[in-house]
Amino acid sequence: MKLGLACEGGSPPSQVLDLLERAGLPSGDLRDVAGPALADAGEVTWLLAPAADVLEACARGALDAGVAGKDLLLELAPQVHELLDLRVCPDVLVYATPEPGAGALRRGRPRVATRYPRVTRRHFAASGRQVALVAFEAAPLAPGLGIADGVVELRSRLALEVAVGAARRPSGLQVREEIAACSARLVAGRAARALGGERLAELLERLRAVVEER
Repeated sequence: MKLGLACEGGSPPSQVLDLLERAGLPSGDLRDVAGPALADAGEVTWLLAPAADVLEACARGALDAGVAGKDLLLELAPQVHELLDLRVCPDVLVYATPEPGAGALRRGRPRVATRYPRVTRRHFAASGRQVALVAFEAAPLAPGLGIADGVVELRSRLALEVAVGAARRPSGLQVREEIAACSARLVAGRAARALGGERLAELLERLRAVVEER
C-alpha cells in the first residue's frame, strides 16, 4: 500500500504513529524520518509531506489513503473522502483578538490575519459579517505588528510568543469564537475507494477498532 502522513518539516505526530502501530502498520521507524520523504517499510510505502501534498496525492490516486488534519480539509476542500476521525491531535479553529486594553478594533471591516482564508470568509459570511483578509503564515503575530485586528488560527498556535529584548511574552490573544473542532482524519481519493477494495476496507476496520478502544 501507499499511505501518506501529513507533517511539516519534521517527523509525523507521535500520536498518529502510536495509533498506526497499534493497528499493526509498520510506522515505528518513521519517528526518525523528517519529511518531505518517501519511506519504504515492508509492504507499505509512506509519503511524509505537508498536508496539502498528501491530500493532492490522495485526490490524484497516487496514494491508497492519507492522514491529514481537519483544518486543511475544511480549507482546501480536496476531492477526497473522509473515512475516519482518528481522534488524535485534537485542536479547534478559533477567532481570537487582542485582550481588552491591547488596542481598539477597527470599525467596519476588521482585518483578520489567517492561514485559512476560505474558512474565515465562510465563517463570517454565515453571520452576515464582512472582514478584510490578511494572508499571514504567523497569524498570531499579526496584531502585534498592527496589520490585523484579529486572527483565525488553531487554538494551539495562539501561544506563539513575542520576543521583547531578552524577555518573551505571550501574544496576548483571547478566543472570541470557536469555528470548528479539528483532529487527524483518514482520507482516500475516489479512485482508491473504487479500486482499493479489500485492502482499504481492512485498513479502515483495523484503525476503527483501535480508535474505538481508546
